[in-house]
Amino acid sequence: MLLLVLLLTGGDLRCDAKSNLILQTFDEMVLECAELMSITPSKLTALRSGLLVKDTETKCLLRCVGVSGRFWSDYTGLRKDILARYFLADATDTQNVNRTQLCLNELPTIQLDPEHCCNLALESFLCFYYNYGNLRQDRIFVPLDHLQQKHVTARCMDVHQITLEQLMSLSEEEMDANDSVHCLVRCIGIKTGIYSDRDGVNMDLIYAQYGEGYCEADFKTNAYECIVRQSEQTYGNPCKRAYHLLYKCFENVRNVITDYELKDSEED
Repeated sequence: MLLLVLLLTGGDLRCDAKSNLILQTFDEMVLECAELMSITPSKLTALRSGLLVKDTETKCLLRCVGVSGRFWSDYTGLRKDILARYFLADATDTQNVNRTQLCLNELPTIQLDPEHCCNLALESFLCFYYNYGNLRQDRIFVPLDHLQQKHVTARCMDVHQITLEQLMSLSEEEMDANDSVHCLVRCIGIKTGIYSDRDGVNMDLIYAQYGEGYCEADFKTNAYECIVRQSEQTYGNPCKRAYHLLYKCFENVRNVITDYELKDSEED
């Protein structure tokens, strides 16, 4: 847990004071990875000027950026919707998505080989770099990884005085009636940036956080339909409303709590 805190507080990150929301520019992630990988200042200057030499150092630097920004995995490859967030397309360019996809289609399939992964990570990025648009300069939402989500869940359980044993003992019906569980779900939503009492569910962020492997259009359509159904009810307090909009409409929000239970109980 101490290591996780150090990771969250290290580097030039901007975090909302009320949440664990992480926002970073692409350039900040490049600088962070360059330091971690001991990239020389001259190479870094060349990279920041747009000179992308396809050597091993550059390839693995871009892979590091992809891992940090959650748009690259050595196991599942490129997550296009996340990488696209770092680019601003020309409003008059109606073919940027098609050009980018054609470029990606020409790349080889992913293999669990370190050198191959670095090469494929760079080539995937270049498809966006040359075809999708211009790199943005503003900070972009970075989805939390598994350990960060566990940290948020543990913190929210502490805040609302819910023990692991209590949480594991509750049936679905008991969770539906438990005010503390409702507030736990609301706390997770607020601290991860996917929910607020004023705006409800942030659909773009919740898809970025939990939508990997799902068609974005289907994910959002199904979510909107569920939210409309749940919003027709009267809940009486913010926690119960958050519970129904998040826990009842998003399987992966439920999985955060379930996975936390299983992983910790297995360790015990």
